[in-house]
Formats: sequence, C-alpha cells, structure tokens
Amino acid sequence: GAHDDGAGAIAALEAAALIQQAGLHPRRTIRVVFWTNEENGVNGGNEYRRWIGDQVKKHIAAIEMDGGAETPVGFDLGSMTVSEDFRKHAAEIAELLKSIGADKVIAGSGETDIEPLMNLGVPSFGLRTTMAHYFDYHHSQADTFDKIVPEDFRKCVAVMAVMSYVLADSE
Repeated sequence: GAHDDGAGAIAALEAAALIQQAGLHPRRTIRVVFWTNEENGVNGGNEYRRWIGDQVKKHIAAIEMDGGAETPVGFDLGSMTVSEDFRKHAAEIAELLKSIGADKVIAGSGETDIEPLMNLGVPSFGLRTTMAHYFDYHHSQADTFDKIVPEDFRKCVAVMAVMSYVLADSE
C-alpha cells in the first residue's frame, strides 16, 4: 500500500538522494534497504541480519518509516542497550527538526523490519507521524498514493534525511 509501506521505502530513498544532492558526505555509509515480508515472518529483516553477519557491529543505527506518510512528529527509539549519551544525542538531532514539529524522541520498540538489528543492539528509530488517517486505509485497497499529502511526504523525507545524515556524520 501507499502508506503501508510504499511511502516509507520511497522516503528513505529520497532522503539519501537529498543528502547526495546537497553535496553532503557523512563520515559513515548510509544504506537504504527495501524490506519484504514484514507482515508474515519478517523474512526481509532476518535475511538482512544474516547477510550482514558480524558487520552488524558497524551499524550505528537503523531507521524505518512504517507508520504512513502523514505529518511527522519525531521518532521512537528502541533498543535495550542504548546509552543515555546516545539518547541525548538523538534528542539533540531531533531538536533540529523543531521548526516543523518533528522534534520528539521517545522510548519505543522500533519497527518490525529493523527489529532483527535492534535485537543485536543496534539503536532503532521509527519515524512517527500523527497517524490521523493511517488506519482509515491500513491493509485495504484504499491505501493508494492519492491519499499521500505531498507536503507531509516532503516533511517525512526531510526528517529522515536530517536524522540519517547527522547520525552518519557524528563522532
């Protein structure tokens, strides 16, 4: 569907493209992954975890947008092993998004597709939106791209770009 989860996949790709178009070069690689099979087995997330193997230690964070492309409000941050310093850093990054109201970072459970990484200690961010209409379309034939509000989608892309870039460029 468009909100679940076409918009999230394209927002991640657009966020990476926006960083590149701005001529920014973070210290670390930003990888965009399109997951599959979240709803019945998390096979995409599990296969990525298997494929990456011990290199998972190099992952400083995972970000997913699986709550539709409505007005972003911030992120939930999930991981049992996230230090207080990391939480503070995430909040400082989110502060950069205050002007569009996307500055919240709350404790959460991450997202399903990145849960296999989170279970290995990778801090996991779930982009949160207002979800005002998400369940009007969720898992139905009505979940089509005409339900995506372009301004909200652009804000989601910007929020993902800022969080991704600053995390990837951090000390």
